[in-house]
Amino acid sequence: MDTVLDTRLIHPDDRQNYWSTGISMHFFPICIETVGTPLLEAHLSGGQIGPVGIRFIRGRPHRVARTASMVAASDPECILLYLLIGGSIRLEQDNRSCVLQPGDLACHDTSRPSAFESHDTFEVLMFSVPKWFIGLSTPNITRYTATRMARDDGHLPRLVAPFLVNLARTVAGNESLSSRDSEASAEMLVSMLRSIYAEPTPLEGRSHPDVLLVQMQQYALDRLHIPSLGPDSIAQAHFVSTRYVHKLFATSGTSASAWIRERRLEAAAQELRESPAMTISVIATKWGYRNPGSFSRAFREMYGCSPRDLRQSQVPGKNSRPLRGARAS
Repeated sequence: MDTVLDTRLIHPDDRQNYWSTGISMHFFPICIETVGTPLLEAHLSGGQIGPVGIRFIRGRPHRVARTASMVAASDPECILLYLLIGGSIRLEQDNRSCVLQPGDLACHDTSRPSAFESHDTFEVLMFSVPKWFIGLSTPNITRYTATRMARDDGHLPRLVAPFLVNLARTVAGNESLSSRDSEASAEMLVSMLRSIYAEPTPLEGRSHPDVLLVQMQQYALDRLHIPSLGPDSIAQAHFVSTRYVHKLFATSGTSASAWIRERRLEAAAQELRESPAMTISVIATKWGYRNPGSFSRAFREMYGCSPRDLRQSQVPGKNSRPLRGARAS
């Protein structure tokens, strides 16, 4: 793993500000205070497996808290899964608290106030898992924030801990995983997370790929005005390969590029009907087309008429040949 923060490199008087500022810059705002000693000593290293962030934190006694105002200011919308390696830590959230011993698991929700505290030297692995990646199981998991899952509580924790440690070692050793292996590893982690914390409910009717496709489609809808929007930018935003984006959109019967083009043209057609004062070139630009010519060609291919023909067909008294209907979204 790459070292992200190390207080040993900083003058003791500046360490607390360095640590809180560094965490805020890399992750989210926090407030920090030492516990039982005026000297803060902490080290943070990290890496990435697909969309999952892996962090190794080692430190002397201190307390970290996130207030409601801090959550409102910045929320990555993640579940933080902790695996304690050494020492002990106390987690607080949602009027609950738990103390972890080596091998124990627990989680935080970044969307609500929380606290992390240690009274002795500790080492902990933290896995930052985006809620969109967990999918519809997220509400089930967040019911168990700051709840200890002991290493001897059944078979699953005993299976999960070695997997998490080996995953962290892979990142720490700077081993190069293919995009397929990274995606598979992240999927395995999420599957284990669901199995440990989530209870079966009717809400689980949709698989993770289905949920991720909906997330990708919403991401694209919010950015139709950006000309560079496409499979590559969608993949980058969701920490998956472009190949996987193509695979997910194919399950809906179309390609990512075709889906984006159809949504753009549908939005443009609505503008043509409802905004007669807006020029065709402005509408084309508004919906992600760099020039009116390419917009007109794509529009004619989908609707069987030019943008101008569609607009004139909306004018009372104008005669126009029948227009081909738009495809269903």
